[in-house]
Amino acid sequence: MKFVKLWSLKIFTAEDVVCGDKPFYRCILEEAREQDIAGGTLIRAEEGYGTEIRGLDDTVRSIVFSGSYNLPVIVEIVDTYEKLSRIFPFLEAHGDLHFLAVIEMKHALYTNYIKENAVRMHREDEVRLLDKPEDA
Repeated sequence: MKFVKLWSLKIFTAEDVVCGDKPFYRCILEEAREQDIAGGTLIRAEEGYGTEIRGLDDTVRSIVFSGSYNLPVIVEIVDTYEKLSRIFPFLEAHGDLHFLAVIEMKHALYTNYIKENAVRMHREDEVRLLDKPEDA
């Protein structure tokens, strides 16, 4: 098996955090697409830690009780560090919003999908093949 070294940018926020007239998580994904970053995923959580910062108690209230959704969300974007760094100015410009961004290096299995899309997703020299994850 072969692996490649990629980076994962995770942005923890909430459904009620807005940027202009849109949810912040949607703006993040739109910015990633504009910057030609390979791929991202939005994950809605049932519960989150740290909700007291936003003025909520430790339980998530459903729409039945509160009248609106206000669930935690995570946006995870995976690409090379160089490509992910294109979204950093956007995040910095919106640093007054409620979010936490973390980045970490990952080892991804070198699948046919990655091989076929490597030219579109990355420059060839940015995708470094590893015999095993410990080679990083």
